[in-house]
Amino acid sequence: MIKLTFLIILFLFPLRLAAQNVSDITDDRFEEVSGKGMVIRTNPAGVKVFIDGAERAVTPASFINLPAGEYNIRLSREGYKERSFQVTLFSTSRLVISIKMEEERGLVLVSVQKPPVTQGSESLNNIPFNPQIITGALDEIISTEVLHNTHNVLISMPAGYRTIRARAFGWENASELVLISENETAEINILMQPASFKISNVSQNRKKFNPLNAGSLGSTEFRFDVSAPASGKITIKGADDSVVYAKNIENFITWHQTFSWDGKDLSGSTLPEGKYTVLIEAENVTLSLTTEINYSDNILILTLESGISGLTFSPMPHVLPAGSYQITAGALFGSFPLRNPAACEQINTLGLPFEINMRIAPFNRIELTTSVNIVPYFKNQAQKSFAGWGISGSAKFNIIESSSIPLAFAAGFSYTWAGNSGEQPLSPGKGAGFHTPLSLELSNFSIAFCPAAFWYGPEGLVPALFLSTGVLYKGSGFNAGLSARCELDFIKECFNPKYLAGAEVNLYPLLSNIFISFSAGVIYHKPSFGWYGGFRVGIVD
Repeated sequence: MIKLTFLIILFLFPLRLAAQNVSDITDDRFEEVSGKGMVIRTNPAGVKVFIDGAERAVTPASFINLPAGEYNIRLSREGYKERSFQVTLFSTSRLVISIKMEEERGLVLVSVQKPPVTQGSESLNNIPFNPQIITGALDEIISTEVLHNTHNVLISMPAGYRTIRARAFGWENASELVLISENETAEINILMQPASFKISNVSQNRKKFNPLNAGSLGSTEFRFDVSAPASGKITIKGADDSVVYAKNIENFITWHQTFSWDGKDLSGSTLPEGKYTVLIEAENVTLSLTTEINYSDNILILTLESGISGLTFSPMPHVLPAGSYQITAGALFGSFPLRNPAACEQINTLGLPFEINMRIAPFNRIELTTSVNIVPYFKNQAQKSFAGWGISGSAKFNIIESSSIPLAFAAGFSYTWAGNSGEQPLSPGKGAGFHTPLSLELSNFSIAFCPAAFWYGPEGLVPALFLSTGVLYKGSGFNAGLSARCELDFIKECFNPKYLAGAEVNLYPLLSNIFISFSAGVIYHKPSFGWYGGFRVGIVD
């Protein structure tokens, strides 16, 4: 009776017996699935598989034609502990084995020291000594340790030849090669020498900037590295070699240095346009850079609704300087008039449009804008909940924008594609448009007017006419605007002009490239009246 019970268990539960006595590591898995043979996977891969003493494959490995029976498996990879186990394969199933390999690790005691102080080298005591230990294999960084007080550290590392690097501000980098063995502790001593003073990796984030731009957009940042403690000085000179700005740096305490200049002189007055020489001086080392103040380099934050830059309902002629960009993402919520295809009327529908936009200037006077939107609508009296998506883009060429005349003018082309119900509800819809924005520039105000023609595609060759206008106030740390648009579509079955109006404000912290936008407005499309509100976050540079 006992033998019969054992045979029944063997027949019903072959997996339990196939996986017995194979591993006590919880990450290992042995599963039986339909098929035949055996599959071996390891973490990491690339492990040699030995079956009954013969090397057969490298993981991941599959042995589909392996006959049923018992097999001795051995897994081997350099730097990892060998794994050995026995499995039983059955002709009615496939055994899938997943093995977690264990690293071979050892210990290394690292001691980092500076040279002994001798007569004439007392200045070594004045150099801070706070070494960092960087461990790795060849150029691979495994870990970083900061040493304190004793300058000794015990590190656990994978077995094999490893490089131990020591780095400290004011000291030359040093390294040692050590062999790490499992269950052993190696010892190394690293002796560091004081570094000679050097300035390197000098750069600036903007070679040309406009001090009248808001926040960090109206400044340039200089970056450079130093190798040791010292005092320094930043001097900025004009075209006539006169000093317009200077700043002392009392002491360098780390490698990486930054300095920001907002285009102002020693008295805080904004300097005129032109090129300026920036001198970085320390320890008899002098490096120079050239930067330029250009008041025509306006970085103006604009709304990117429907892939066209400007105010919400009125394109603007302004473009970014070459190489600059603006990225925004946000959402609206509102009640939007949507056309009922079964009747000549509009139905208000609650929606929550999401939009991601990007605006970039690859060349001077040329700007490209793109937008992707997803529009979920909520259930109303006539429809169930539904959603759609669309994509828009535009190209704009700035024809006139000069500090000598108070006018700006541009021409642009846009195109929008959208799936069913995927049109952004503040956009004209699917089709192609041509717009010619013009603005009057009055100190902090831009007053815009923009006529546009919009073709809805297969519905006809006669374009719809859009008339839009707006005013933008450019303040310190924010800009705000009002805009409106009238859409006249002469070929649709029901000729009902559509009116849209809105307000917006863009807030940007003075020391950041990040901004936040808020907007709200109304839509009237006879006989429906809609509304919306929303916010966006973005970055501009």
